[in-house]
Amino acid sequence: MRALSTAASGMRAYQTKIDNIANNLSNANTTGFKKVREHFEDLVYQSLGTRGGANGASATNPLQVGSGVRLASLTRDTRTGDAQVTGGMTDFMIQDDGYFEVETPDGQKLYTRDGAFTADSEGNLVTASGYKVMPGIQLPDGTMGLSVAQDGTVTAKVLSDGVIEDQVLAPFTLTRFSNPGGLEALGGNYFRGTPASGEAQSGSPGQEGRGTIMQGALEGSNVDVAEELVGMITAQRSYELSSKVIQAADEMMSTAVNLRR
Repeated sequence: MRALSTAASGMRAYQTKIDNIANNLSNANTTGFKKVREHFEDLVYQSLGTRGGANGASATNPLQVGSGVRLASLTRDTRTGDAQVTGGMTDFMIQDDGYFEVETPDGQKLYTRDGAFTADSEGNLVTASGYKVMPGIQLPDGTMGLSVAQDGTVTAKVLSDGVIEDQVLAPFTLTRFSNPGGLEALGGNYFRGTPASGEAQSGSPGQEGRGTIMQGALEGSNVDVAEELVGMITAQRSYELSSKVIQAADEMMSTAVNLRR
């Protein structure tokens, strides 16, 4: 019976939707998190023939019955989240497009929107995981303050021989991709480039479509909790309706089997 497999495909689709909503909601307070949207498409249709067309009559619309639904894609929403002002000297937020590039101990390049950085024992600016922020920003000994302009220029106020002097450090760079939705999420607020994302394009903030940098703030998650809850209720009801179709199909099959009794 076609209804069984069709309804089962609907239950699988809504289960995936609930799984994705659960992940979005659980990351509603994760710094720099980008919510993921589900996109579904209908499955192949079976043709039951056409009406009309005999003896010169015009044929009408074909008779087609669909076979269900499937997950077409999961798309990451790259819109910027709300600013969360922290006042931290080494907290940074990217306004609009771009990612911070970081380097792992084994030389792998990863990308993140989480700008909650700190300094390691050598003064290098690193992420919470200890990955160096590229192109390699090192705070000198005696740093009393740090300022970062929107264009990425980094200036440290260094105490030397009782005198505070300004010292220009390596500038921030941002990396953008032609298709940021194609980045591979690795967890830990990190992404990795893929053929789908396109080549990494690094450069100065505020140039060639890259965003600017705000110091003393972090980017909040762009998850809309109310929207996710509405989607969850809709998916739950649709799941229940698909299960009722399976029950109805089972009852119809039982009726057909018991016709001779």
